[in-house]
Amino acid sequence: MKTERLQTQDLEAAIQMSEYAFRYRITEDKRAERLEHMDRHQQLYGIKENGKLAAKLHLLPLAVRLGGQTIPMGGIAGVATYPEYRRNGYIKRLLSDTLYHMREQGMSVSMLHPFYVDFYRRFGYELFTDRTIYTLKKKDLVRMKTVNGTIERVKKEEHSREIEDIYTAYAATYSGMLARDASWWQQRFYGDHDFIAIYRDEDGKAQGYIIYEIASRDKLDISEFIALTADARIGLWNFIAQHDSMFEEVTLDLAPHDPLVFMLPDPELSVKHYPYFMVRVVDIPAFFQKYEWQGDPAGIVLQVEDPVIKENNGIFALQEGKAAASSETVGIKLSINMLSAIVFGYKRPLVLWQAGLIDGPEEMIQKLEHSIPRREPYFYDFF
Repeated sequence: MKTERLQTQDLEAAIQMSEYAFRYRITEDKRAERLEHMDRHQQLYGIKENGKLAAKLHLLPLAVRLGGQTIPMGGIAGVATYPEYRRNGYIKRLLSDTLYHMREQGMSVSMLHPFYVDFYRRFGYELFTDRTIYTLKKKDLVRMKTVNGTIERVKKEEHSREIEDIYTAYAATYSGMLARDASWWQQRFYGDHDFIAIYRDEDGKAQGYIIYEIASRDKLDISEFIALTADARIGLWNFIAQHDSMFEEVTLDLAPHDPLVFMLPDPELSVKHYPYFMVRVVDIPAFFQKYEWQGDPAGIVLQVEDPVIKENNGIFALQEGKAAASSETVGIKLSINMLSAIVFGYKRPLVLWQAGLIDGPEEMIQKLEHSIPRREPYFYDFF
């Protein structure tokens, strides 16, 4: 059983496997474009049996924002195999080998969208963000106070750098938001029927936007709502409320911690809230080289268990914010899963300690609690 980097001539077989496994079809007029994108922007790894592709996955070289820092990230997507090759350990081998390819390329974290959470937990991944979709009826579209800014409504073809700047500023306030580059905006972000509404303040500066689609005659879907200021939040909401004569229903994809719904006269809405993306630290020392602490973690010792990456499976002492191999015998015992959930802010150390998911001296747990930034995790994208 051997993992190999798939070449250009293998990409059509990879697409056919995805079509079979995920039950969709890429039309002929879009096939060449998909192949070219895979060849330029993705690394595909696979296992062949008798010369035929038996299993594969896609590695996307990306980056995420962690406060003010940008961290190289390996995105995993398109994990698939044919039924006749299942339960041969191919996916386990592919994932394990690909995690080492990430380390070699300087990707200190990895993310994926799970088909089954427990499966990927076995490889060190853990949930780090949730998704919240609100469903509003016509009666909920009540305007707030008038603000002095203006709304500019544009088509996706009119995408501009200022939209990217708004997103980048917003992403810096969260943990784990994708650092979108130009190719991501152009090729992966917008849907076929998306519109953009930009809020500008009194000085004409763009301070927020929404991405939305007229999903049907009676339904408006808002896939991204980003506001940098209170006026931008109100201005964008009032724009949405102006559609009250057009639609019976509005769906709103909103960060769970955004105060918008709390600001409504009747915030009791239909809500779908569910776990979304998973993350894992791939290289502990490299990750902590860029990590921004809230407090000084000096004296904290982490005894980490990693089921896949042996270099992470050990003891690390934190000094000057960095992690170095140590021979200390007293420390916080935790899996790479729990470490990943903690450093991205999904779960606090004290909560996990009280739940019995991590173990260690209370004083050290308390110090870790005070050292981890209180920055909420979020992720708007998909791959």
